[in-house]
Amino acid sequence: MKPDVGVSFCMACAKVSAALARQDPWLIAVLPHSVLILGDHQAFEGYAVLWSRRHAKELHHLDDADYGGLMQDLKKVSKAVDDATRCAKLNVVSLGNVVQHVHFHLFPRSADDGQRLSHPWVHEGRFGEAGSGDLRRHWVRAIQEALG
Repeated sequence: MKPDVGVSFCMACAKVSAALARQDPWLIAVLPHSVLILGDHQAFEGYAVLWSRRHAKELHHLDDADYGGLMQDLKKVSKAVDDATRCAKLNVVSLGNVVQHVHFHLFPRSADDGQRLSHPWVHEGRFGEAGSGDLRRHWVRAIQEALG
C-alpha cells in the first residue's frame, strides 16, 4: 500500500514514502498499514511515531480495512515500545493539529519523571534535543528486537 496520490503535498506522505523506500535512517519497521519511525527527539527515550501508510486527515476518513489494520499495527508497536523501554507508562497520542495525516506519538514515560502524571508536552522545551546517534541507534535496534 502506498500513500494516496493526488492530495496536495503532505510532509507525512513524503516521510512515509522515504520509509517505504528504506531511506529514513531512523526507520524501525514497515508494517502492513503503517511505518514506525524513531521520533525526532529523544526527550523520552524510545519515543517513536507510527505513521499511517494511507493519507487521511482523520481516523474516520480511513476505510474499515485501513482503520482496523492501523489499529492492529498500533497494538503491536505499542507493546514493542513498552517492552523495549520498560517504561512506567506508555502515552499514545494522536492529535494532527500541525501535521494533518493520521499518526500516533508513542511516549515512554519513566517512573523517575517528576511530571509523569502530566501530558508529554510539559517537556516541550526538550523536544529540540535529538539525542546522540548512538542513543538513537540503540532505540531503533531495541524496538526492532521487541517487534521480533
